[in-house]
Amino acid sequence: MTQIKNIIIAITLLTGLSSQALAASTSGVTNVSVRVPEFIVLHYYSNITLNFDTPTAEAIDEGNNSIDADWKGSASGNGLDANSLMNASLELDGTTTNVKLNNVWAVRGFSNSGNATVTVTVPSDKLQNGSSEITMSNVKVSDDTKSGKSITTRLNGISKRNATTGNIEMDLDFSNTTRSGSHTGGQYTITATTI
Repeated sequence: MTQIKNIIIAITLLTGLSSQALAASTSGVTNVSVRVPEFIVLHYYSNITLNFDTPTAEAIDEGNNSIDADWKGSASGNGLDANSLMNASLELDGTTTNVKLNNVWAVRGFSNSGNATVTVTVPSDKLQNGSSEITMSNVKVSDDTKSGKSITTRLNGISKRNATTGNIEMDLDFSNTTRSGSHTGGQYTITATTI
């Protein structure tokens, strides 16, 4: 019985030793690449309402005047002339008001260069309330470093927190504005393109 146990132990040892001696190992290297598509996201407002503050109402004393009147009630003499009126605190004669709409668009995404062009066009430059009109002109996009009808700006990847934000600048002409209230119909279009 002891002899059989010794034979079994010897066989077990030989089997264990021979399997270790026959073990082999090899490895291979896999190169991984990722193809990222060109992709762009444009954030914008589809409606913007500009609420101008109310200027102070003023009564401007234009001085003294002497008017000739007859006994039948007719009066004549020099009255107020538009060219000689004194200035009020709000004067827009022959001028435009420059407005900068801060952070009204943003872009993010991927492109071959990491950049995009952002362009603005104006399909409708007139805002109307009946016959009263406000005209938009000189509309530009800007990103706080560049400004123009079209600019090149960084995309900074797809993360929302790294998006490039930008502004719209425009001149508003109130010379044909005769009414208070909402003037509508103006429109600009922003286009973002990967480059």
